[in-house]
Amino acid sequence: MISINTKIEEIVKMDNKMMDFFNEQKIDFCCQGYKTIKEVAEEKNLNPSDLLDLVGKNIDLENSGFGAEAVDLEEFKALTMDEMIESIILDHHQRERDYLFKIDPVLNKILSVHYGNHGQELLKLHGMFADLKKELEEHFVKEEEVTFPLMLANKNPSSEIIKKVEDLENDHEKAGEIIKEMIELTDWFKVPEDGCGTYSYTFELLEKLVKDVFVHIFKENSILFEKYKQY
Repeated sequence: MISINTKIEEIVKMDNKMMDFFNEQKIDFCCQGYKTIKEVAEEKNLNPSDLLDLVGKNIDLENSGFGAEAVDLEEFKALTMDEMIESIILDHHQRERDYLFKIDPVLNKILSVHYGNHGQELLKLHGMFADLKKELEEHFVKEEEVTFPLMLANKNPSSEIIKKVEDLENDHEKAGEIIKEMIELTDWFKVPEDGCGTYSYTFELLEKLVKDVFVHIFKENSILFEKYKQY
C-alpha cells in the first residue's frame, strides 16, 4: 500500500509509466528516487496527502508500462548482475552516445540560425548540453573501464568498490542537475512558434536523450547498485 512514506523509486517499480507522471510533475525519480512522497511534497510546498492522492489517481498496478518506450523494469530486475551491466551498456550507453553525436551539430545549427530571436536561451542551452555531454561521456568510461569490471570480478563488494559505486551515484546527481536546468529553461523542450524543422528535431532528440538518461540512472541507482550492495 502506498503512503506518504513510500519512496518515489518504489512507486516507479510498481508501475513503470509513473516515470512519465513524475516527469510531468518535475519530480526526480532517478537521482533522488530515495525520497518519500512526504519529502518531495514538502520541498514543493505541497500537502503530502494531496500529492499522495494525485499519485493514487495516476498509478495503474494492473497494467504497468512506459508509453511507447516499453521500459520493462520487471525484466531488468530479473537479470543477473552481469546481464544488468551488459544491458546498461548496450541499451543506454550506446544509445546515449548516439544521441549526443546527433544533437551536437544540429544544436549548433539552430543556435546560429535562430540567434536573433532566441539567442539567450539557445546560448544557455548550448552550454548546458556541452556540460552534460562531458559529464556523460566521462561517466560512461569510468563505468565501462573501471567500476563495472571491478563489480563483475568482485561479487562480494569491498568498501573500496562501494566507494567507486557511490562516486558514480554522485555523477548521476551532477547529470541530473544539468538536465533539470535544461528542462526548466526550455519548458520541457517546447519549440517556439517560429522554430524551424531542425529546431523541432533538435528538441525531440534532446527530450529522448534526457528521458533515456532518467531510465538509465534509475536502473543503476535503484536496481543494479542496490542489488550489488546487498551481496
